Amino acid sequence: MDAHLQPDRVRKRRRRTMACTQCRSRKLKCDREYPTCSRCLKSKTPTKCTYEDGFLWQQPTTVGTTAFAPDRGSTVPMHQGDHTPAETPPDAEISKGTPRPEPFIPSEPTPSHPLHHVHHGLSGHALAPTFRGHPPGRERRDCFLETVLGAPKAAVRQEPHVNSGLLQRRKRPAPDFDMDPSSLADDDHETEEEILSPSGQLDLSPRVMMRGRETKTRFSGSGIFANLVTQFPDLKSFAEEVKLSNPVITQIRPDLERVKRGVWKRVPLNTPFPEPTTASLVAMLPSRGVVDELISLYLTYIESTNRILHVPSFLREIDAFWAMLDSPSSLSAGFATQLLLILACAWNLADFATLQSKNVTELKCYTAIEWVLHAERWIENLHNKRPEIHTMRLSVLLIMARNSHGMKRSQAWLATGTLVKQAMMAGYHRDPGRYSQISVFNKEMRRRIWSTIVELDLQVAFDRGMPPSVQSFDFNTTPALNIHDDELDENTTEVPESRPLSEVTDTSFQSILSRSLPLRLQACSLMHSPRISCRYEDIQRLDWELTKYLARIPSWESAEPRDIVTQHKILLWKALIESKLSQSLLSIHTPFAIEARREALFAPSARSRLDAATRILSTQRRMHETSRSLSLCTLGEWTIHAYLSVCQLLHNSERDHGAPFHPTTSASIIHNIPGLNESMISLVETALISLEEKSLLVTKGAKDYFFLSTIVALVKAHQWPTQAIVYKQQVVERILAFAQALFSRHAGCEHLGPPGMGSFKNNQVAAFTSAPAMVPIMPNEFDPSGMLPPPHLGVTPPGEFDPFLEIFDWEDLTGMTLPC
Repeated sequence: MDAHLQPDRVRKRRRRTMACTQCRSRKLKCDREYPTCSRCLKSKTPTKCTYEDGFLWQQPTTVGTTAFAPDRGSTVPMHQGDHTPAETPPDAEISKGTPRPEPFIPSEPTPSHPLHHVHHGLSGHALAPTFRGHPPGRERRDCFLETVLGAPKAAVRQEPHVNSGLLQRRKRPAPDFDMDPSSLADDDHETEEEILSPSGQLDLSPRVMMRGRETKTRFSGSGIFANLVTQFPDLKSFAEEVKLSNPVITQIRPDLERVKRGVWKRVPLNTPFPEPTTASLVAMLPSRGVVDELISLYLTYIESTNRILHVPSFLREIDAFWAMLDSPSSLSAGFATQLLLILACAWNLADFATLQSKNVTELKCYTAIEWVLHAERWIENLHNKRPEIHTMRLSVLLIMARNSHGMKRSQAWLATGTLVKQAMMAGYHRDPGRYSQISVFNKEMRRRIWSTIVELDLQVAFDRGMPPSVQSFDFNTTPALNIHDDELDENTTEVPESRPLSEVTDTSFQSILSRSLPLRLQACSLMHSPRISCRYEDIQRLDWELTKYLARIPSWESAEPRDIVTQHKILLWKALIESKLSQSLLSIHTPFAIEARREALFAPSARSRLDAATRILSTQRRMHETSRSLSLCTLGEWTIHAYLSVCQLLHNSERDHGAPFHPTTSASIIHNIPGLNESMISLVETALISLEEKSLLVTKGAKDYFFLSTIVALVKAHQWPTQAIVYKQQVVERILAFAQALFSRHAGCEHLGPPGMGSFKNNQVAAFTSAPAMVPIMPNEFDPSGMLPPPHLGVTPPGEFDPFLEIFDWEDLTGMTLPC
C-alpha cells in the first residue's frame, strides 16, 4: 500500500534518548559514563565520545565554572549563573557488602497483600550499580555522573550542589556488550515507552539543601522550611516589588535588622556568669505563687504529652523542698535544676503580667532564658558514668526548654541523638520486665522516659529532614501502661492492670501515640534516605496505615464536664496526635504530589497532601479559637509545612490555570469547588496569626514570619490580581506591626540597645497607613534612582541586594527549624 493511502496514525511522543552522540547515532544502549562511556571506551576511537550541551551533569561542589576538571578530558562548558542542579546520584562509595535498609513491615501484615514482597521494593536500589569498563586507577566517584533533561530552575539562589530535581525513573540493568546491537536498540525502545505503575520500582531523589563550601558546610534535608520555599519561583521578584514600592522599609532597616537577629535576647544569651551552685540555683527561683502557676501549666500542657515524671511523687518533693528552704545545706541542687527547667518550659504559656503580680521581685523578659542557661551549665558539669533516672529527666527537660524558647535549634537533632544513645547505654531500649533488680515503679518510669526520648528524636528528625536515631528493631521496650499515676508508687509490688485505651488516664496520650511509633519511624527513615527506592504501592500502604491510626483516635470524654483542665488535655491530645500523623503523611506524599501534574500515577498523593495540610491547619484554628496555651502547644514545624503546602498548591493551580491537569488531582478540586480558595486562604492566615504570637516569644523567629507573610501575599496576588497592590501593602503592615509589638514589649529593657534610624519609638504602623498609597513600580526603562532614599542610608541600587534590603538572606533559610 502506498504511503499516502495509509490512514493517519497517532504517533506516540517518544522520550528523548539519553546517550552520547556516538551511541545515539548507532542506536546502541549507552551507560552515560563521563568522560567516556563503556562502549566507546572499548572502541578504537574513544575520543569521539561526546555529549550534547542539553545534558546537565552532577558535579563535585569544588568545581568552578566548568563542569569538570581538565584532567578528566573534554569539558562541558557550564556558566555558574545558569547552572541547574541535577539529581543527587546514589552514593558511589557504597559497596556490595553494605547492609540493606529495613524493609517496611505493616503493623498487621497479610500474606496476600502486595506488600508481601516489599523488602525488594524498598531496598532494591539501595546498592550502587556495577559499572563496567573502569580503568584500574579511576575512582568510582568519577563514574556516578548521571544526566537529566530540563531540570527546573529555582528562583531562590542556591548553591550548585542543591538538587531541585525530584523524580527519576528506575534504571535498567547495564547492557551486555556481547549481545546483538539490534536487540539493544529494541530494548532501548521499550525503555522509552515504559510507563510508571504502582508496582514498578521508583528511584526518588529527595529535595535537600547544603550551605557553605569545602569542609565547612551545613546540610538540610527534605523536611526543612527552605526546601518548600523553593517551590515559589517568583517569590524573590515579588518581595523586591514590595520593597521598592515601600520606602519605609529602607527607613527602618536598622531596627528590622535588630528584630530579625533577636537582639532583645542576644545579651542574656552571651553574657558570662559564674559556675552555678546550689545556693545560686535556689536563689533564682521566683516566689511560691509563680512556681505553682507555672507547675500547673506544665503538668496540664507539657507533662501530659511528654511523660517523664510521677506527678504525685513530684508534688510531694515540691512540698518538702519548700519546707527545707530554711536549711540550705539540705537542699538538692539537682532538684532545683529540675524545677528551673520545668518553670522555663511553661514560661511562654503564662501571662507575664499575672506572673509579675505574684512575684516579690521584678521579673525580666529573659528570666526563663537565664534559668535554662544556668541549668544547662550545671548539667554539663555532671560526671556520672551511669546516669540515673533523675539525670535522664534533666536531659529531657533541657531539650524541651530549649525548644520552647527557640534556643539552639540547629543543634536539636544532635541533642536528641546523644540523649537516645545515653538512654541506650543505660539499657532503656530493652524492656525492663525481665530484670528483677528493678522495681515495678522504676520499670514503668523507664518505659515512659524511653517513649518520650524516641518521640523527641523522631520529631526533630522530621523537622530537620534527617533520619531518626533508632528504628523499631533497635529496641523492644513495651509502651507504658494506660493507668493513673496514683495507681503506682515506689512501694508497688504488683503490676497494675492497664485500662482500656478509650478511658482517659494520665498516660492516655502516650499510650495511643506509641501504637503508631514504628510506622512513623519507618516513614521518616524512608523519606530522608539518600535515595528513596520503593514502589508507589508502598507509599499507598503507608498512607493506609497512617490513616487507620487517625481514624482510631479515641473520642475521650471527661467524667467531669466542668473540669476545664481535663477538657484542655483531651483537646490537646487529639490535636497533637492528628498533627503528628498528618506530618508523616505530608512527608511521604509531598515529593510525589509535586510531580502529580506530570505523572497521573501520583494523583492520590496530591489529594492526600491537601487533606493532611488542611487537617493540620483546621486543627490549629480550633486550638487558636479555644485557648492561647492550646494554640502555642499545637504549633510546630508541621504547621509551617502545611501552611506552605496549601500556599504552593494555590499558587501553582492559579499559575498553571491554562495547563492540562489530571481530573482527580487537588488542583482540579480547587478549581471545581466554589469558594474553596477563600476558605483555604482563611486557614492559612489564621495559622499565620498563631505563628506570629509564637515568634514574639522565641529568641529567633522574625525571619520565618516575614517570609510566611510574603508568601501568603504572593498567593493572594495571583488569585486576585486586581488587588495585588493591597496585598503587597499588607506585607509591610504585618512586618511593621510585628516589629512594633516587639519594641513595645521590650520598651523598658536596657539590653535592647540604642534606637536605630527610623526608631519604633513612634507608631510606625499608624504613620504607614496614614501615608499615601504605595509607590507604583516604574517600567524597566525608567530610572528609579530618584525615588530611592538618600545615599547616607546605605542603600544600593536595585538588583544588587536581596529582598527587604539584604536583611533576610535567602541562604539563611536552611537554618530555620522550629523543633517544637
